[in-house]
Amino acid sequence: MLNDEPSTIAAWQRGDEQAVRAVFDGYYPRAVRLAALSGLAHDEAQDCAQEAFLTAFRRREQLRDVKAFPLWFHRILTHAILDMLGARRTDRQTSLDAVGELSEDWQRQRPPLPDEVLLSAERRELLWERVQALPPRYRVPLALRYYGDFSIREVATLLETSEGAVRVTLHRALNALRQQAAPLAAHEHSTPLP
Repeated sequence: MLNDEPSTIAAWQRGDEQAVRAVFDGYYPRAVRLAALSGLAHDEAQDCAQEAFLTAFRRREQLRDVKAFPLWFHRILTHAILDMLGARRTDRQTSLDAVGELSEDWQRQRPPLPDEVLLSAERRELLWERVQALPPRYRVPLALRYYGDFSIREVATLLETSEGAVRVTLHRALNALRQQAAPLAAHEHSTPLP
């Protein structure tokens, strides 16, 4: 995320203005993305990321090892996300297009056919809608693990729980997604192709 990160983080801890800007610029886009993936609207995700940066800066003396900054900051961000999700009264869904850059450019043997692209986009959007429909206790760990690319151990650290609890939560969340998808899969297989 940052070039020469340990020295930049050390300068950030001292309050160096250039380092503060560099850390913000390096971590802000991903922070907003993770907040949006967790179910916050884009403006809420931006507010959440900014609040996480303010909290981290106020607590910067608590960071003992500059190499631990990424996980330390993402723990603060995760708490901000959970707090904001808990404070919201209504569950709003965020469109997949609004989050941006979620899909990865998978290597392919051949270029996809137009109908394959359309089906893939429809399935991705449907999956995204189903993830957004999950309760925050499932949605946030899923977003951290599969969209944020954190390991099970890192997700456990961010959520301040055990790795076993994260595995159980992810298993239940994936089962909920599978149960939602089962009727659709049965319908797709029973529908004759034109």
